[in-house]
Amino acid sequence: MPLFPLDIRHQDFSGQMFGYNKKEVKAFLEQVASEVEEFQRKQEKELARREQMQYEVKQEAIQAGSAVEDLKRREELISRTLVFAEKTKADIIANARKEAENIIHEAELKAKRAVHEAKQYLSMLEHQYMQLKEQKRQFLLQFRVELQTFQDRISKDPLLSKDSELLLDSEFKQIKEDIVPKPENPNPKG
Repeated sequence: MPLFPLDIRHQDFSGQMFGYNKKEVKAFLEQVASEVEEFQRKQEKELARREQMQYEVKQEAIQAGSAVEDLKRREELISRTLVFAEKTKADIIANARKEAENIIHEAELKAKRAVHEAKQYLSMLEHQYMQLKEQKRQFLLQFRVELQTFQDRISKDPLLSKDSELLLDSEFKQIKEDIVPKPENPNPKG
């Protein structure tokens, strides 16, 4: 079944999780369709030119109708030209198909390469994620140990115990009395 530019432009591909980028595929198909369309135009021009040439050959054959041998020679020339044109047309179509297959194959290779690179990048991101997760876990464990140490120190502080606080207050009061003499009464009675 021959491919036409319209077939290429409207070709759809099924989607997958890591499938092709649809914009890139559509852009590529548009490029392939344009090239096939241009190729067909050139082929049609060549065919029209050959048809014109055949027409001119036939006109000459009709005008030179007096010589039977001349007509046979021209008929043979026309026949060879048609055979050559058909062969050329078949060769051009075969070459265009091969070129289209090569372009599609190259695009598939590029897509596979892009998917492979994306998988590698995802693997790298996963590795970094696991490292960050482990670093956070280590930080939290260390912080919990330090926090527990602070809590132990705070709970052992004498100011948090009422008995220790009263003892410290009385010791401070005693030291203060020993250092600072009591003021004498300025108004003695008597």
